[in-house]
Amino acid sequence: MNNRGSTFRFAVAASIAAAVPLLAGCATGATRAPAAISEEQSGVIPFTSASVNRVADNGDAQINWSAPGAGRVTVYAGHDPEQIARDKPVGHGDAIGGIRVSGLMPGKRWFFALVPEHGAPLVIADRGLHLATIPNLRDIGGYRTNDGRWVKMGMIYRSDQLDRLSDADLAAMGGLGLTLVADLRTETERQREPDRVPAGAQPLVLDVAADSTGSLGGDMKKAGAAIMAGKGAALMVDANRDFVTLSSAKAAYAGLLDRLDDPTAGGTLYHCTAGKDRTGWATAVILTLLGVPRETVMADYLASNEYLRAKNEATITSVAKMMPREKLEPVLGVRAEYIQAAFDEVEKSYGSFDAYLKDGLGLDGEEINALRTRYLTGEAARR
Repeated sequence: MNNRGSTFRFAVAASIAAAVPLLAGCATGATRAPAAISEEQSGVIPFTSASVNRVADNGDAQINWSAPGAGRVTVYAGHDPEQIARDKPVGHGDAIGGIRVSGLMPGKRWFFALVPEHGAPLVIADRGLHLATIPNLRDIGGYRTNDGRWVKMGMIYRSDQLDRLSDADLAAMGGLGLTLVADLRTETERQREPDRVPAGAQPLVLDVAADSTGSLGGDMKKAGAAIMAGKGAALMVDANRDFVTLSSAKAAYAGLLDRLDDPTAGGTLYHCTAGKDRTGWATAVILTLLGVPRETVMADYLASNEYLRAKNEATITSVAKMMPREKLEPVLGVRAEYIQAAFDEVEKSYGSFDAYLKDGLGLDGEEINALRTRYLTGEAARR
């Protein structure tokens, strides 16, 4: 994800490269607080929201949370989400509040344990990794589910292409504990821009578009013509439908879930070219399976627009004389209507998301429960 111009590649981006050869060259909360968490529900995480955001290049972090009825919150910091020492807190706050943490060592990823007086603790981190040569690299954890559990952080990552990684960013990725890097791109993309895989990670090809005979599979001439005709948005809608219906897409996403279900696996990263479309649907499938609300899934999907903003602007500038902004923007970014087309196709083809998981991706109830056990933390809240 950087400024070499050929950003959008899975079908559409690859088409731009062909059509335009030059491309290659604090917080406030609710008004009513519920009663404190009971002893029987001590395993329930009381936080209804929590976030970490980098506020300066020197490592400062702004942490906000809301945990009505949980009492005071103490915050601890560390590099291993499973082993954050509880001897030296970095701050305290009310049940609804936040703190700014300064003096953290830059260049390291920090996790923060939010420990309430009542209820179970929550470990969160800045979702973005802020690496210059791979700007859409982010953790898919740190989201609350419908039943009050949270998706663990530090386990599953999404990103765009890895061929542009600088040595420094490749080394930084080596600290994520990745054991698997799944490549969702086409053969053409993989040959043209081969991955740089962090040490210790096994590469895995999961070609979403292998069975496509259209622009999704690399028909660059067709895709380029559609973009120039102002039909880029329609192209993206069709592509998202294909993520649900193509045999190769179903095999790819089922393969990814199968690897995530391996209890011996470490961290997993999956990616495509821009890290927004094939990767976007992969993330939507995983988060929905884990019980994350649809509005949260949609917000995560749309966040690619912000993470890719600088890279996309560089692409638009580099090809301004050959392709106007209004033609490129629909394919360089994401829109709610794109991924909604995929969800609508799930309903049309399978009747429900649960049926899609079972009949489309081949998951049974035991496998789904195993994934939830592995990647969720906390107990389900009682209703």
